[in-house]
Amino acid sequence: MESSQPQQQQGPKKRGRKPKPKDEKEQQQQQQSAGKMKEGKKAQQPSVDEKYTQWKSLVPVLYDWLANHNLVWPSLSCRYISLTPLFFLGGGALLFYVANCEVVKPRVAAAEHISQFNEEARSPFVKKYKTLIHPGEVNRIRELPQNSKIVATHTDSPDVLIWDVEAQPNRHAVLGATHSRPDLVLKGIT
Repeated sequence: MESSQPQQQQGPKKRGRKPKPKDEKEQQQQQQSAGKMKEGKKAQQPSVDEKYTQWKSLVPVLYDWLANHNLVWPSLSCRYISLTPLFFLGGGALLFYVANCEVVKPRVAAAEHISQFNEEARSPFVKKYKTLIHPGEVNRIRELPQNSKIVATHTDSPDVLIWDVEAQPNRHAVLGATHSRPDLVLKGIT
């Protein structure tokens, strides 16, 4: 026997109270007020560009000195040694930079000079001293406190690589070049 009524697919039953029927005016008012609240939240939260512009305008107030040094690839790790003017940068794309950094004495740099920095430029105070081709990206850098020329680097692998920066030859970043060889490899460190 066939029924004359079409069969409807029944979805899962909704739990909880049934919503009260509202007239159309109330629904429109609620939708409008919800839209205004969303617009108000967007107006309160500045964009990334606005936050950056605000930070850049406050740089002379926040810092005594600033050196902006743009690299080809963002650095995952950076280490500045205060006793010696060395600066270690993990170059992301299998590079490990050792740089000399000349720090101007505090309160010597003019506020106008600090606020006029260019994000795309390289700082004249940071001079690349040596480049090593690192086996993997450098996630962590630490120096030996007794000798800042001895550096330990950690990658995604469980090995820690020990480098004598002075003994390592300066390498040029050429596509397909072999990795620099660390002086010591500590295996199984996590």
